[in-house]
Amino acid sequence: MKWELRLNERRLKGLRRQNCSGMRDVSSDENFSFMRLKLIWIFNFIPHREARALRGNQGYYWCQRGQPHSRPALKIKIHRRIMPDDMARPLIRDRGEAGGSRHLEASVSDSPVIGIMGTGDFSRSLARRLVSSGYQVVVGSRNPKRSEALFPEEAEVTSQVEAASQAALVFVAVFPEHHSTLLELKPSLAGKTLVDVSNGLRINHDGPSNAEQLADMFPESDVVKGFNTISAWALQRGPRDASRQIFLCSNSSTAKSSVMQLCRRMGFVPVDMGLLSSSLEIENLPLSLFPSWRIPILCTLFLFILFYLYNFLRDVLQPYVTAGKSVFYKMPIETVNVTLPSVALVMLALVYLPGLCAAFFQLWSGTKYNRFPNWLDRWLTSRKQFGLCSFLCAALHAIYSLSLPMRKSARFKLLLAVRQMKEGDEVWVEEEVWRMELYVSAGIMALGLLSLLAVTSLPSVANSVNWREFTFIQSTVGYCALSMATIHTLLYGWGRAFDPSQYRFLLPPTFMLVLVLPCVALLGRLALCVPCVARRLQQIRRGWEKTRHIRFRLPEDNCRNRLDDVSNV
Repeated sequence: MKWELRLNERRLKGLRRQNCSGMRDVSSDENFSFMRLKLIWIFNFIPHREARALRGNQGYYWCQRGQPHSRPALKIKIHRRIMPDDMARPLIRDRGEAGGSRHLEASVSDSPVIGIMGTGDFSRSLARRLVSSGYQVVVGSRNPKRSEALFPEEAEVTSQVEAASQAALVFVAVFPEHHSTLLELKPSLAGKTLVDVSNGLRINHDGPSNAEQLADMFPESDVVKGFNTISAWALQRGPRDASRQIFLCSNSSTAKSSVMQLCRRMGFVPVDMGLLSSSLEIENLPLSLFPSWRIPILCTLFLFILFYLYNFLRDVLQPYVTAGKSVFYKMPIETVNVTLPSVALVMLALVYLPGLCAAFFQLWSGTKYNRFPNWLDRWLTSRKQFGLCSFLCAALHAIYSLSLPMRKSARFKLLLAVRQMKEGDEVWVEEEVWRMELYVSAGIMALGLLSLLAVTSLPSVANSVNWREFTFIQSTVGYCALSMATIHTLLYGWGRAFDPSQYRFLLPPTFMLVLVLPCVALLGRLALCVPCVARRLQQIRRGWEKTRHIRFRLPEDNCRNRLDDVSNV
């Protein structure tokens, strides 16, 4: 065969990424056209010589002169071989020798042309994601030649005016303070969909949002707010390595539907947030730092500082003041280890107290249709975060407890015990041994149940169980965990509550303060289990109202729901 190879001008400037601008068989036996040929290395290339192309390993083609076993003249890796078929024609043509811009051809699937205004990191990742999803992409830049190498070869980088005229849907990926620079494109963008992906520098509670300002600048275009809650990394790596949800809002249902379809094709899950007035809330989402975690974390820190100072006064400062005994070495590990379970148990009790408050509120009001107070409503929505903070403190307590024997002070106490045994002193105390065995066992059980609650709260696990299973774990198993943790604390205290020497500085032992809220939660749960109370609460939650005098009987196991004795409705 005779082969004609025309090399790019960059061949002489190094072998960094040299492309063959064309490779074709000048004979009439076969007619192959090749696209995107990457030159790997060259031995002795002599143009316009007869050569033979032999298939090599891993998609390489060896262009050789003469016999097959002669020295290879050229090694080329072929990314794609396109047959002379209309279905296999490339959507994007290479640049000509004059260096002109690439032009898009019509797609077989009639995919709309997607425009992107801006050449930042987000724009590049968005272009790659759109190209991999099968869209034709045109990027508008103020300096196309400088930005062209940053984008995929399939994307056309051109001026902003040309990109606005070609695209049917345009992503506005420029900073909001630069939106005014696009006003000259208003005639080209009229009647088209604009997707605003911008975010502010700080949380905006007053408005207007960036999307609303963009809609005021382009009244003849349909503005959709979206794609601002995902990062460039999420776009580049795909929805499996980041959040799948994309929040969208717009005043045009048609424009919003087209963007939602685009989201699904890219592998994301669109979430309709309503009209464009919701864009302020969407723009504030990426700027909020753990909004649902703020109260639980602050509560955890407050309880930790409170109990730590309380234990420091009783266990460290009191011996130093009264007897001059310095035990400040307890502060890093032992005092922290006593504080962590206290915080964990109180935080676990705070998980179930709001549910009890809501139940008693419904019993008091006699209906389920009255709104809870705002503080109770926020408390109810933060129960998951309270539980995870409790699990964190419990896990740290277990780690600290395992590290206690490694301390030098613990080994010193062990040597003292050995010396006392040699001297004939009684070291073995049966009551203390049983107390230690029981409270350690109860603590292990409580930590295991709490771990089950923490794992079940994960979205991937919670979505795999039904509502009945989730409620059983979070409610029944949760109260079992609270009960075991309370028993663990009671066994730890044992008879210390009745020992006057434990009231240092006239302060009661720490475990007595810790047990207040858990005991209140458990007693409240027992009160709701009383048959008459449980029956009235079940009636209220099924629609019964005290003020409307509706009397009905709850369905039994073998009958359907029905009303009877209805009067004064």
